[in-house]
Amino acid sequence: MGYTVLRGSFVIWYPDLPRQGPQPDGDTVKFIPDTPALVDTLPRRSGRPAQINSRGISVRLEAIDALETHFGNDHQELVGARAARDALLAQLGFTGVTSFPDAPNNVDHADQDSVRGHVLSNGIDANGRMIGFIYPGDPTEPDGAQVFLDDPRVDTSVNAVLLKAGLTYPAFYDTLPADLRADLADASRAARAAVAGIWPRSTADPDGPATIPDLAAQEELVIWPKLFRRIVPYLAAGFTDFDGFDTGSARTRSTATTRCCCWPTRPGPGTCTT
Repeated sequence: MGYTVLRGSFVIWYPDLPRQGPQPDGDTVKFIPDTPALVDTLPRRSGRPAQINSRGISVRLEAIDALETHFGNDHQELVGARAARDALLAQLGFTGVTSFPDAPNNVDHADQDSVRGHVLSNGIDANGRMIGFIYPGDPTEPDGAQVFLDDPRVDTSVNAVLLKAGLTYPAFYDTLPADLRADLADASRAARAAVAGIWPRSTADPDGPATIPDLAAQEELVIWPKLFRRIVPYLAAGFTDFDGFDTGSARTRSTATTRCCCWPTRPGPGTCTT
């Protein structure tokens, strides 16, 4: 599958709107393309157009899912969530990054407002974000070039670096080519075998259940973020166990248009497992 090269800058702070700037996390970052028109040429995986304006577009990193620093008013284990975010920013070249004490998801200072970088993208997701592999600096190819993304090049992406360090879970959708999926799965398995990053604390996985009595308890757990995002609205809707999770969660989320190819959930009464 071909990927489009988009040159531009990653941005984490707006000097004119310091408290209203981007809120980067471990798998999403704002990007200002040099040629915004290129974004409109990307496939719309759900039919939704790209959510881009003069301040750029959010890039959702392909193949990974980081613990949520913020999901509405909720979050996941903050040690792991912030470690992934901080590593992503460092990999892109940001230094001296601090957050507002009363607004920890907003950058209050950084040595750089933006840094040069590029994205290899093959589409727009259901939220209007650009899906892609991200890299610091400018590529050798010109803006808009079509490239074939192979294992060696994907291994140098920030996405792969985070996965290899065990800072994120794998999340492979059917938009990800099979050969890249196999390579990145190997990287994730190696991180898990090395008990790196989040893996020493991970639960609700194929090796065992997690007990989740309420939303507050869930915020302290390290579980697959996609599952977390399903449980939050389910519990908020008033459910007190997981007997109706399959049907209840379907009613509290929008219909996905791309299929996730890893870690299917199989919750049972009183537990969430994957």
